[in-house]
Amino acid sequence: MTTFENPHLIYAPIAGRAELARLIAAAGGITITESVNMANFGSTDLQETGESKKNYMSPSGMPLLQHGDLKVSQSGAIEAYMASIAPRYKDLTQQQRAIDMMFMGIKEEILHNCAKAIFTTQKEDKNKAVEDVCALFDKWGAVFEDQIPTEGFIQGLPYPTPAE
Repeated sequence: MTTFENPHLIYAPIAGRAELARLIAAAGGITITESVNMANFGSTDLQETGESKKNYMSPSGMPLLQHGDLKVSQSGAIEAYMASIAPRYKDLTQQQRAIDMMFMGIKEEILHNCAKAIFTTQKEDKNKAVEDVCALFDKWGAVFEDQIPTEGFIQGLPYPTPAE
């Protein structure tokens, strides 16, 4: 079994549910390694090693993260972990971390509903899929317009946090 000194992200060569973890690492000052392989989507084992995804508490999904003995699945858990070990974010307050988590949750809701429209709804009704995505972005766009600063970062810091 391979263990990794740096966090090791396992996903596919796309943005999707792993992109925020990558951005948190980059902005937070963490060096990560990655395994990217489309063949890992939907399989129960990792193609590179044959290891079961169940070791990460995942029946078949991704992203996955390994850091030393830690093995986790679920993008929210991976993002929260990356933010918690990032040197740049070490002094964030619990309130600031809660704001970051809120935005990470909103991102998951948006991704989930977009994926549902793209991979499920459009198979039966393309117009309904378009309507669903437009309604989703209208709903969240109105909230963002009222809450996101026109300049600078959401937390008011001189650098981006996971909320960005």
